[in-house]
Amino acid sequence: MMPVAPGEAGAGDDRVTGFQLEGCPVRGRMVRLGAAADQMLSAHAYPDSVARLVGEAALLAVLIGDSLKFDGKLIIQASGPNSGGRQIEGSGAVSFVVADFVPGEGVRAYAKYDAQRVAALEAEGRAGATGLLGGEGHFAMTLDPGPGMERYQGVTLITGETLADSAAHYFDQSEQVPTRLRLAVGREILDGGRTVWRAGGALIQRIAGDAARGDAQEAFDHARALFETLGDDELLDPRLSAGEVLYRLFHEDGVRVEPGRPANRRCSCERAALARLLARFPSDDREHMSGADGSVAMTCEYCNREWRFTAAEIDAAASAND
Repeated sequence: MMPVAPGEAGAGDDRVTGFQLEGCPVRGRMVRLGAAADQMLSAHAYPDSVARLVGEAALLAVLIGDSLKFDGKLIIQASGPNSGGRQIEGSGAVSFVVADFVPGEGVRAYAKYDAQRVAALEAEGRAGATGLLGGEGHFAMTLDPGPGMERYQGVTLITGETLADSAAHYFDQSEQVPTRLRLAVGREILDGGRTVWRAGGALIQRIAGDAARGDAQEAFDHARALFETLGDDELLDPRLSAGEVLYRLFHEDGVRVEPGRPANRRCSCERAALARLLARFPSDDREHMSGADGSVAMTCEYCNREWRFTAAEIDAAASAND
């Protein structure tokens, strides 16, 4: 890590930057999503409230997943009542929102929702996380180390009006790691009036204190008071680097910043893999899925891209599976 001064570190979008307060048992990360946020949110005609929920899930996946020390991914999911934290649909206006982050590869996110029910909640001013997902919804974080290894999942109830509230509650209750988060998702107006989505987030966590660092709780309380002054405009402004924002917050205490790491938009849909998936379906099912010309279309839920396969392609994939 290096000491930070204005403009020195964390410049650019689609990056996550770790930091440590000088001589204090407080660490954190900050992420700025530009093109990655716009690609994820513009791929679907999400209502603004749903787009913000999806953006928050993506930010959390990056902020928390960036700390993984193994090859795998972190999955963030929020779902309404009746889901029990599992990856099934709840009964809220937003059935579920899910995001996952693979270090070194990137982040993706998606939500399923009822447009009419969401519009009604927006009109009533109740389109926060609790309103959209329904009372007693669930927030879950899943660590997936990869094939052949056991997943670990922690679940807590949806708390507050943003997913940041639920994530902080999860850490306080499940991990016993005091954590504070700020997330912002919004539109930037470009020249000519075109708008694009942006997202930014940050977290701080208390780590164990020692003789050199002093009392952990007192230091965290001080850092938290400064952190709470962080505004949405600072998280979203493309003219401010992460280093500049962190300097504004913590210049009196000193802050050391790690080199930034990429946080691009990713999607795992790939033509050969999807053809192999289709080839596993029985021939009767494939016939029902086929159009008049015998081809089969699939749409990726994450990137909303349509893939179309001829019968010959699927037959060739079936032979490769044998």
